[in-house]
Amino acid sequence: MDEIENIDTTKVSNLIFKIPHLKWKNAFAEAFVLMTTVMPGEVICIYGPARAGKTALLKELGNVVCGVGHGQGDEQPIVALELVNDDANARFTFRSLILQALEVLRHPLYSAYIKDGWGNITNNTRIERAREKTLNRALIHALIQRRTRFFIIDEAQHIRYVSKETIAAVAVMDALKSMAKKANVVLIIAGTYPILEAINRSAHLEGRKYDVHLSRYRQTEEDLAEFQWILTNYESIIDLDKSLPNLTGCSELLYQGTFGCIGLVRAWLYHASVLAAARQQKVTLELIKESMKSPMQLYSIAREILEGESVLALPICKALKSVVEVDPPSGTRKSKSKPFQRRPKRFEPENRI
Repeated sequence: MDEIENIDTTKVSNLIFKIPHLKWKNAFAEAFVLMTTVMPGEVICIYGPARAGKTALLKELGNVVCGVGHGQGDEQPIVALELVNDDANARFTFRSLILQALEVLRHPLYSAYIKDGWGNITNNTRIERAREKTLNRALIHALIQRRTRFFIIDEAQHIRYVSKETIAAVAVMDALKSMAKKANVVLIIAGTYPILEAINRSAHLEGRKYDVHLSRYRQTEEDLAEFQWILTNYESIIDLDKSLPNLTGCSELLYQGTFGCIGLVRAWLYHASVLAAARQQKVTLELIKESMKSPMQLYSIAREILEGESVLALPICKALKSVVEVDPPSGTRKSKSKPFQRRPKRFEPENRI
């Protein structure tokens, strides 16, 4: 095809490389100290905005604390899950979490794992018939048998989809804390800010957890200087046009479109590089502006960060507030309730019980 014959994709970088920036290093050091000193049965909660680097942080911590290649043998010092909503109506269930953990643990009875890699129809039938209580006991016993030290749940904000009732997510958190205590493991919960609501409403969990905040870069002198330093790391990889000698010259624009979230910066610059390659040119300021997300596209991210930081009693950010105050996308209404709480369901007058 003529339109792609001269496209040079070698100059496109997805920018996935480690930048040891300040926020990440501070969160890593704090989490490392906690993981190596906290008592079994206690909880470490790692939270922050989307695309802040929480998943990469967890993987690096696992390699440092337990060694690269941990969990290849019979012992599994770390059991790590990434939650998904795979139940009916895209809901989260505690049963699905237990089954996911049993698969990671390669349970001989309650997982599809067998040595040749093929599923076992007998096991599948047994799993379908097993009660949640039975599976939970099997999980606790498996964690003990595998000598697991850390039980990690990533993307934990999906727990809020367990039910329409806010209290249901709290019950899941309490159940996880109880399971960790019985299995004598350290529970590590990681996710975006909505997990704070379920945790804060659980006195049982709140009094036994330690927080690690992997935050965005805020509009302080120190943070903005670090943000510009990060941009210099990216500009050494991107094929910039002569009209745009560096990225620090448009740092204000890049901040306003990402709120200081490094993952969003990476995705934005990668998209600009893609456009440049597709048009057989270098990255210009015009291409960066063209690939910038609109306030409507950033609305959900901005609102989630603003509500999360309000729970943490952080000062209001003007960059976030300016986006949230615009009219929300169609079908999204501004909520006047407390952060992350669902509105009560309303029924017609003649359809009430």
